Amino acid sequence: MAVSNKKIIFWGTPDFAIPSFRILLALGLVKAVVTQPDRPSGRRQKISSSPVKKTASIYSLPILCPERLDEDFVFALKKYLPATFVIVAYGKIIPQEILDLSELCAINIHPSALPVLRGPSPIQTALADGLKETAVTLIQLDDHMDHGPILAQQNIDISSEDNFESLSAKLAIVGGKILAGSIISYLDGGLAGKSQDDRAATFCKLIKKEDGDISWQDSALKIHNKVRAYNPWPSVYTDLNGIKIKLIKTKLSDQELRPAQFAVENNHFFVGTDDGSLEILEIQPEGKRIMMAGEFIRGYEKYLN
Repeated sequence: MAVSNKKIIFWGTPDFAIPSFRILLALGLVKAVVTQPDRPSGRRQKISSSPVKKTASIYSLPILCPERLDEDFVFALKKYLPATFVIVAYGKIIPQEILDLSELCAINIHPSALPVLRGPSPIQTALADGLKETAVTLIQLDDHMDHGPILAQQNIDISSEDNFESLSAKLAIVGGKILAGSIISYLDGGLAGKSQDDRAATFCKLIKKEDGDISWQDSALKIHNKVRAYNPWPSVYTDLNGIKIKLIKTKLSDQELRPAQFAVENNHFFVGTDDGSLEILEIQPEGKRIMMAGEFIRGYEKYLN
C-alpha cells in the first residue's frame, strides 16, 4: 500500500464521515481529529460523543472538540501542524483564516455532482427533487461555498427505494473510496484540481423544521419524495382528521381519492392528494412511537370512520 510522509488532520462528525475516516486511518495518515463537542442525543437526550470521536478514541488519537473556532482552539490546533486538513461533514463553517493553516489546500468530500447542489442539504434536496442520480465530489476548499477545484467525482444512481439514511450510507462509502484513490497522490503533489463551471451551479438551502410540513393539496409524488428526504429530521408531519401525525414511510398508490380523503382496505391505509394518492406504510401519531399502518388502523379506528 502506497504511503505518504505527509499527515492530515481529519475534520468530521457524523456517521457519514466514518468510511472516509477509516480509509485515512488504514493509510496511517491521521495526526489529529477535530469533531463537534458531545451533545444530547436521542429521545432521552443523553450526552453522547460523535461517531468520529468514538472511532478516534479507539485509536488513541488526539481529539479536539471546540465549542468555538476561536484563538484558544487555534493555539491547540497548531500543536499538530504541519498537516493537511481533510474535511467530511464537520458540521460547522470553518473560517478561512483557519483553513489557511492547512499545509496543502484543505480538501472536502461533498455529496453532490458539483457544481450542482452547492450548499448544506445536497442529499435531502436530491431526494426531495426526485433526482435519479447524484454524486460524491472531492474538492479543494476556497473562500466560496462548495466552489473550489474538483479533484475527483463519482456518480451514483438514486434508487426509488432510497431515503435519506440509505442514500447517505451509499454516498459515505463512495466518499471513502474516492479518498482511497486520491489522497496519497494529492499529498505528494500529483493530483491537480479542475475549476468548476459556475454557469452550471445550483444551490440548496439549509433545511428547517417547517420544511417538513405538508399539505394534502400537494401532489402524491411531492409528499412521497419529502418523506424520503426528511426522515428522521425534520420529519414530515401534517394533520389527518384531527390527528397530528408524522409520515415515516409511504409509497405511491393508484387509489382514486380526493385530497385528505382516506381509505382503509385489508389493513392498508391510503390518503388522497391533489394529484394521485399515497399508501401510508409507517406512521407516527403525536407523542407515540412509530407503527405500521395496520397497527395504526386498529388503534385509531374511531378517527377513521
